[in-house]
Amino acid sequence: MREGTADLIGAGLLVALGAAFAVGSLSAYEVITEEGRIGPGFMPFFSGTLLVVFGAMVGVGALRRARGASRPEGDVRDVPEGGVEASAGRTVGFVFGLTLVAILLIPVLGFLISFGLLVFALIRFVEGESLLRAIVVAVGAVIAAWLVFMFFLQIPLPTGIFGLGG
Repeated sequence: MREGTADLIGAGLLVALGAAFAVGSLSAYEVITEEGRIGPGFMPFFSGTLLVVFGAMVGVGALRRARGASRPEGDVRDVPEGGVEASAGRTVGFVFGLTLVAILLIPVLGFLISFGLLVFALIRFVEGESLLRAIVVAVGAVIAAWLVFMFFLQIPLPTGIFGLGG
């Protein structure tokens, strides 16, 4: 099997699944009601659209890697002892662990702070980006989450001990 084939198949499945969600939500539910409010079809449509976008991004990345346009030679910072498969397994476990910690912190710290810490940890420790970039992305993600839930959807978020975001 050619290198990258699994990524291309996975990307295709994500795009197909996302398209099915988006199209299904349009045919079965209202995305926006006649009163201009968000309808029951909004979340499946939004989620499906995101799956299509992210699936396409995975596919483009796989195509670029297949054409040899990935990392320059000699950059082995992400390949630990045991090879790429060992690295992928550790990364998946680390991400699941971080997500579990963030979920457990929501009642204590509130959603926005827990989400911000999760995004920071993912960007800094999983992606290996700089401290400044991790902070900027985390703050941007928290602002985006606040805007979506509090302003756009008007759904209160768990506030935790600091009372932020409710």
